[in-house]
Amino acid sequence: MRRFAITMACLTVAWMPMLVRPSAAWADETVTYEAVSEDIQNANIEYQDSTGRESAQGVTLPWRTDAIVHTVRGAPPDGSQVRADWRPSAAPARWVTVRIIYQGKVICQSTLDVGDATCYGITPRIT
Repeated sequence: MRRFAITMACLTVAWMPMLVRPSAAWADETVTYEAVSEDIQNANIEYQDSTGRESAQGVTLPWRTDAIVHTVRGAPPDGSQVRADWRPSAAPARWVTVRIIYQGKVICQSTLDVGDATCYGITPRIT
């Protein structure tokens, strides 16, 4: 019985820090999403925030919003991401730019004329 009690005490001491440590929390941070164009007036926007994917239909460009995300540079679905869809009015040289801005710096920017542009925080791309 004594051996069992000593073993349990040792296990308790060894495992206690893991049992009382709070679970890993998200490091929620704020990003700014933008969609801008001199050629297109309206677009459908999708973006990620800490509650999931958000959608805004037929917004007027330029469009901008701040969102809280779980991991700014993480992969979907927890990382930052923004998409603009203007396919019904897409045409050559009718450009739309989407951006993710974090701590005052553009971490992703995509400019396209094909009707759909996307930025992901995990992919630091500037076009």
